[in-house]
Amino acid sequence: NKPTFLLGNIDADARYVTVEVQHGGTKEVLTATKDATGNWSVTPTGTWADGDYTLTVRVEDEAGNEKHSASLTVTVDTQITIDVIELVNDNGIPGDNMTNDAHPQFRVTVPGDVNEVSLSIDGGVTWVKATQSATPGVWNYTWPGTVPDGDYTLNVKATDNAGNTVTETLHFTIDTTLSVPVIVLNSADDTGVQGDNMTNSTQPTFALQHIDDDAVRVTVSVEHGGVTTTFDATKGVGGWSF
Repeated sequence: NKPTFLLGNIDADARYVTVEVQHGGTKEVLTATKDATGNWSVTPTGTWADGDYTLTVRVEDEAGNEKHSASLTVTVDTQITIDVIELVNDNGIPGDNMTNDAHPQFRVTVPGDVNEVSLSIDGGVTWVKATQSATPGVWNYTWPGTVPDGDYTLNVKATDNAGNTVTETLHFTIDTTLSVPVIVLNSADDTGVQGDNMTNSTQPTFALQHIDDDAVRVTVSVEHGGVTTTFDATKGVGGWSF
């Protein structure tokens, strides 16, 4: 935000070289300097805020002749953000960034002047480029290869037209496996011969085994007399039961 400008086509007998800068309704006049090789340049005295600046060069020679250049408009852009990173196929609890799809799909929302979005799930060792959608500022990428189950950190790097770069992260989990549950009549309610699954209790308790730690809902379907009814199991200190 403090750029230097080279001024060309300046006659050798130039006496004064100034640059008029207009920005946001204000005007500033900068004095150019000439180096030992005869090249003229100018650098702002202070840093410039982001925005558009229009520059016009004024040259006066020893004889008093004066010329002005055509104007040059430059844009100072030092800011870049990544607004949103989404796991599109988040099919667990909404927003928990968990998926049972081994090909995770991501959507990245950035400002419209971003010209490249790259992603990495191996700590930045390898990067892949996202594809810009028809909607400005929205980029998409679906992992083509199978990604093994596990916890991952997605690194997203965005670069804009001014060369600014920013990196943000998203933590996500791939879980494509689920254990086969087992239902067992509670031994205290197995009132016949142990293991014969006979009871004289009208409200027996069942233990549900082999339930994965990340299970969020467990149901039990009971069929009796041709009618099937489904109930939610409960999770206690000892695990799931019904």
